[in-house]
Amino acid sequence: MACNKHPRLIDASLLLVLLCVMFGCGKHREQQAQKMAVQTDTTKTLDSLRSGDDAAYIAMVRAENETDLGFKVGGIVDIIGPEPGSDWNEGTPVKAGTILASLKQPDFVNALNSAKAQAELTTKQFERFRKLRESDAISQDELDVSEARYHTAQAQLDQANQNLQDSQLRASVDGVVLARYVNSGVTVAAGQRVLRLAQNNIMRIELGLPDRLVALFSPGEEIDVEISAFEGRPPFRGRVSEVGVAASQDGRLFRVVIKVPNPDGVIRSGMTATVRVGDLAPLSSGAVLVPLSALVTFALPGQSRTAESSQLAVFVVDGGKALRRPVKTGDIVRSSIIITEGLKRGEMVVTGGASFLYDGQLVEVLQNIPIAE
Repeated sequence: MACNKHPRLIDASLLLVLLCVMFGCGKHREQQAQKMAVQTDTTKTLDSLRSGDDAAYIAMVRAENETDLGFKVGGIVDIIGPEPGSDWNEGTPVKAGTILASLKQPDFVNALNSAKAQAELTTKQFERFRKLRESDAISQDELDVSEARYHTAQAQLDQANQNLQDSQLRASVDGVVLARYVNSGVTVAAGQRVLRLAQNNIMRIELGLPDRLVALFSPGEEIDVEISAFEGRPPFRGRVSEVGVAASQDGRLFRVVIKVPNPDGVIRSGMTATVRVGDLAPLSSGAVLVPLSALVTFALPGQSRTAESSQLAVFVVDGGKALRRPVKTGDIVRSSIIITEGLKRGEMVVTGGASFLYDGQLVEVLQNIPIAE
C-alpha cells in the first residue's frame, strides 16, 4: 500500500532517473561551475626593466657521457654495490675497473666447466680421427663430422667464457653512479638497464637559442654559466663545444652545448643553469613582461601530443573567467619573460595555478602580486 500512497512522487522520481541517464544529472555542469582559486599578476611594459638587464636563457645540466648499463646476459643480481649486501647509492664516485654489479656466478661457472669438458673430449676425438684418417681407417665423412663437433665445442667454450665475463659490469672510466634501477636478488633480462653511470669531471650545459642569437656562439669560445644551485657564487667558466646547424622542429631553437669543468664534483646532473647572451632583442612598443610561471603549453585542434610544446599561451582573467591566450615570447629577464604578441599592458594573467585551468573556466582571484620593479 505504501507503494501506491504517492504515485505522482514515484512518477517524478522515475522521470528524474531517466533524465540522469540521458543527460548525466548535470554533474558536468556543476563541475564546470566550480571556481578555481588562482593567483594573478598584471602585465608590465618594458619600461619596468632595470638598467643593464640582459637576455638570459635557461639551460639543463648533464654529466658528460651519461650511460645506462646492463648485463649482456640474464640472471639473478647477486651484488650491485661496493660489497655484498650494500647497494650503490646515487652520487657514489667509482674508479675505472670497479666491479659495479655481478650476477650469481654458479650457473655461469658450471656452464663454463661443462663447455671445457666437452671441448677437451671433442679435441681428443678429432686428433684421434685425424690419425685414423691418415691410415685410411675411417672415411673422410667421419673425419668431417668429428671436426664439426670440435669447432662447435670450441665455439660453445668461447661463448661460456664470454657469458662469465658478461655476468659482471665494470666501470670503464672514473665516474659517478647517477641511478640504480634494480636491487640485489632481482632477476634481470639481457640488456635490461641496471645502473646509470656518468663522468662528472666535465658537465654539459645544453640550451636552445633563437636564430638571432645562435650566431653569437662558436665552438671553442669561453662563456660564463650561472648554476641555479649556487646563487650568489661567481659564475662557472665554460667552453662552447657544439653549435647546432638546424633548428628543432618543435621550438624552432638551435641547440648549443657548453662544457664546464667540474673537478670537485659540486655540479650535479639535473641542475638548471642560466646563460646570459648580451643585449635584449629589439622589441616593438607593444611588448610586455610577465612572470615565467604564467606560461602554459597546449595543442591546437588536430595536433598530436608531440606538438604541444610548440604552442605557448597564458590565461587572461576577464569577467571571472580564465581565457587562454596564445602568445609569442622573447627573451627571459630575471624570473620574467617578454611577450612580443598576444597580450597588452595592464591585462591580468594567471601566475599561480595556470597549469590546472581550461579555457573558459571560472576562477576566483586570491591576490594580485605586482612584478618587483
